[in-house]
Amino acid sequence: MIVSEDNKQSKKLGIFAIWAIGVGMVISGESFGWNLGWAITGPLWFFVPVAVAALMYFGLVQTLIELACVYPDATGPHTYVEKAFNKKWGAFIGLAILFEFLFATPAIASSLGEYLGFLMNDLSLSPWISTLFLLGFSIVNLFEMHIGVRFLILLTLLAILELFMYQGSVFTAFELQNLSNSNVGSIDLQSFVEAIPYAMWLFLAIEGISLMTNAVDRKNFRKVIGRGYNLAFFTLLILAVLVLVLAAGGIDWNLPESLGLLEENHPMPASMALILGKDHFLVQVFTFIGLFGLIASLQGIAFAATKQLEPLLPSIKDNLVSKRVIASTIVFVISLAAIWTSQTGFLIEVSVFGAVCMYFAVSSSLLVLRKRNNILAAGVNVKNTAYSHNNFNGIFSSFNAWVAVIISLICIGSFAYLQFQAFIIFIICSLGYVFLIRRK
Repeated sequence: MIVSEDNKQSKKLGIFAIWAIGVGMVISGESFGWNLGWAITGPLWFFVPVAVAALMYFGLVQTLIELACVYPDATGPHTYVEKAFNKKWGAFIGLAILFEFLFATPAIASSLGEYLGFLMNDLSLSPWISTLFLLGFSIVNLFEMHIGVRFLILLTLLAILELFMYQGSVFTAFELQNLSNSNVGSIDLQSFVEAIPYAMWLFLAIEGISLMTNAVDRKNFRKVIGRGYNLAFFTLLILAVLVLVLAAGGIDWNLPESLGLLEENHPMPASMALILGKDHFLVQVFTFIGLFGLIASLQGIAFAATKQLEPLLPSIKDNLVSKRVIASTIVFVISLAAIWTSQTGFLIEVSVFGAVCMYFAVSSSLLVLRKRNNILAAGVNVKNTAYSHNNFNGIFSSFNAWVAVIISLICIGSFAYLQFQAFIIFIICSLGYVFLIRRK
């Protein structure tokens, strides 16, 4: 999500607001996608890639906390890469972030369409509903309308309420035997590689907090950033584990209709319907509340994709057509094509690939920047910078960065294996743009 407040307010973002931004950006990922991982490994063994993903995100969060404190005026993850390497590699990571947002947009839109289609009892309408929402937000994004922090907090609390409602509704049906004997999938190297993108999807976009760190008051900066980031991460981890455990344990996997859940873009209401019955009022209420989080995420992600694409376009001399119009149109067309032609699993894989490229670069940046110790970011006023890398535990910091580097590199390799053609196209186009077109 893209959030904004007036200048006076934005300089006073506290721990609660940072927590809400982090959770709000990610929580829609718990509404769908994980069931596609279940189809590969089964519900129980899916916790293996989830544990690996959680370990990587913990290391990434600690890395981002340190970088935010040392470089508080950074405007996003690409800034850290520029400081460690150069502007060309910063631009390359900017393209990776574009991939993350560009392909997350149709994935979320598809899920939103299916949520409403499920509520209307007609899933055939889902792609048309997704198209209408995309069109609406493409128009809204032309006017640079943002979601305020207070509204984001409200949406985040509603989304958490939705998850608690889900957990409470399916808890009574939980049986340990269902969790351990689903007879779906298995775990080996092949299935781990195929399932890791869906595990990453549970935490994807928590790095969006870095877009707001320059809006935090310098007083108690490290405390606010550190606690906000960590509370957001552990909130998401706990919610994800509860959803995965209770959903898997509440479903009777011996029923043929249960296996259909592994292909849905709306697994939470679908699983509730299996347990409680589709006409149960809690299923209807839950699905309705879930729409708010998905709608907010779609607006934010679509706007982020538009904003990320806009500066990459060549200059436009026609006053009647701006870069924003072209960027918004491109995002709409690509998203529309993806919704009608691509599977959600492919969209998640590509989005995760863009994200892990950025994770690898950011974590590597910390390792490089730590070697410079007390050297502060170029262009940052020393009076506004209270910390250096020496203020952080070197062993703990380097260990977390290396964990994030290694696991993100494994994920990049997994994507190259799963989607080799898409991987090659991305590398060629990105390097060609950064080192040839952009230089001109």
